[in-house]
Formats: sequence, C-alpha cells, structure tokens
Amino acid sequence: MRLFDAVSALKSGYVKLQRAHFPYDPDRVASADEAVASELDSVAALHCLCSSRRGIGPLVDDRWSLVQRLEAEARGRDADIAALGRELRRLQHDNARLSRRVVRSRNDDERRRALLLLSVPKELATPAALVSRFVAASRSVGDFAGLLHGAGTCASSSDDAVAEQARSWRRYAIEAHLWRAMLLVGTGGGDAGSSFHGIMKPRDALDALMQFPRSGLSAFCRAAYLAAVSPEAEAAACRNLDHRAFVSRGGHPRTRLYRAFAAAARSVWALRVLMAGCSESEQSGGGGDGVRMFYASRGSLYRAEFMESVPALGAEEDRRVETGEEKLSVAFTVTPGVKVGDTVVPCRVLLCRRREGFVRIR
Repeated sequence: MRLFDAVSALKSGYVKLQRAHFPYDPDRVASADEAVASELDSVAALHCLCSSRRGIGPLVDDRWSLVQRLEAEARGRDADIAALGRELRRLQHDNARLSRRVVRSRNDDERRRALLLLSVPKELATPAALVSRFVAASRSVGDFAGLLHGAGTCASSSDDAVAEQARSWRRYAIEAHLWRAMLLVGTGGGDAGSSFHGIMKPRDALDALMQFPRSGLSAFCRAAYLAAVSPEAEAAACRNLDHRAFVSRGGHPRTRLYRAFAAAARSVWALRVLMAGCSESEQSGGGGDGVRMFYASRGSLYRAEFMESVPALGAEEDRRVETGEEKLSVAFTVTPGVKVGDTVVPCRVLLCRRREGFVRIR
C-alpha cells in the first residue's frame, strides 16, 4: 500500500511540474521539481526495502510470531469455554435434582403441617379406623351418585330390562367420576382453630362447614363440587346453575343436593386425612407396608382377592370364573380399593366378558 501511495504521489507531482511550464513560472517549476525529487526518493527507499530480504524479514518474523501466539491464546480460550460449558451443564443437572428434592420436602412439610393443624387424634389414625372410614366414604359417594343419577333419569323412566341395566351402568359411571374428581382435588389447608374431631362431630356436614368456614374441608368442598358436579348434571338436578355460582363465590348452599354432596365430600376428605395420618405413623414407626389406594386398570383380568363385581356375580357365574371356564375383565373401576398393612378392601369394578372378538358388558 505504501508503494502504491508513493507512485500515485509521484505521478501527481509530475503533473504539477508539467503545468508549471505553461505558462512558465520559475517559482512553481522549482517547487514542483523539489516535490518530484522527494517522491522519487520515497519510491527508491521503498524499492530498496522490498528488494532487500534483510529489511522486511525481521518484520515478517515478528508478525508471524504474534499470529502464532494469538492462535495459541484463542485455542486456550476455546478449551476453557468448553470446560466451563461442561461445568455449567453439570451444575444445572444438580440444581434440577436439588429443586425436585426441595419440592418433595416442601410438600411433605405441608402435609405434616396440615396434619398438625387438623389435630387428628392418634386413636383415629389406625388401620381399623381407616377401613371403617373408607366404607363410610364409599356409602356416602354412592348415595350422592344415586341422587344425581335419579335427578337426571327420572323423566325417562322405563320398565324395560335393557333400559334398567343401562341406567345402572350410568349410575356406576357417575360414581366412578365422583371418586376420581374428589381424589384429584387437594385436601386444602386449614386454620389453627379447626380440628379433625371438631369438623367430624356435627351429624350434618353443612353444620361443620358453617362452624369452620376457613377449614380445609370448606376449601375441599368448594373445589370438589366444581370439579365433580358438571354444569349439565347440576342443571338436570336443579334446573339452574345457582349452586355453582354460589359455591364459586365461596358459599355453601343449604339445599338437598348440596347437603348430600357435603356428606360425601366430608367422608372422602376425612378418608384422605386419615390416610395421610396413617402414612406418617408408619414412616415414624419405621415399619409396616403403609397405606395405598389402588384402581384396577381397564382390561385387567378379574381377581376376587382385589376386586368386587358390581353387580355381584351369580353363583353359577362365580363358579365358572373360579374354574377358568369364563374370563372376565375390568370395564372400569367404580370405587377404588384400599390396602392398609395386610388388610385389603377390594375395589368395586364393572366387569365385561369377551366373546368372538368383541367386548360385551355383563
């Protein structure tokens, strides 16, 4: 670049020298001549520098050494970046694992805190009390399912056997839906003034809700009603959606429908609280098989020790199942089962039989 600039300057100086002759001006000619001579000296110096290896060689060697040093530094930085990336991924994995542990620990603390706030008596957190509470909850949920089913089908009553069987299947489906919805809803928190014994003492669940409006049961009833009772079911039973609107605002209507629901919800809520209490007792005691609620998955083969058929099997059908002449499978689980230690309360299931490539409900 310097050589090109010098040649360009030499040409420019020569042009100025030519112009100084027309018209002739001695001063301008002398000045232009000196400029041309200076540019010629610059070009000659550059020519010597480029033609002599001794002049540019050290400069090239210095630049090449600098390039090699910079490349080595770049490779070192790339290696450091890769190592830091691996360390970052390891730390992110450790943070995710610790976050899961913190969440599990927080959930356990919340469950223990809820149990302390509820003040569940130790004599109630026993396997026998839990089984008794499970039976009562099954009965209450079944009664509410019958109420919903009756309100929705009373207008289309029929004495036909097929229609009667279809109605019974719909009732079982409603009961299964109620159980699943109430088990998926959280048990709620609760204030320090509410106790398990105080909530369960009133015969009417609505009275318990009025006495303990900020309890875990109150929050559970509101969430469970909105999840378990669909707007269509409420409209069929009440001809309006006033219950839903009232419950959404935090109230508990004193009606026949909601009273039956509150009884079922309180039974399920008490069952879940006692299950948590029994689980805590088993963990603190360091033994036992714990408490588990179980479902029979669709298509599972019927097993009498863990399942109870609805409707009940006849004597002949029971004999054929025991001898293996007929195989029945689960259509869906109506009521979940519970296992407390060595005690098993079977789940209630609707069975179906398979014949000639298609499934037929019993």
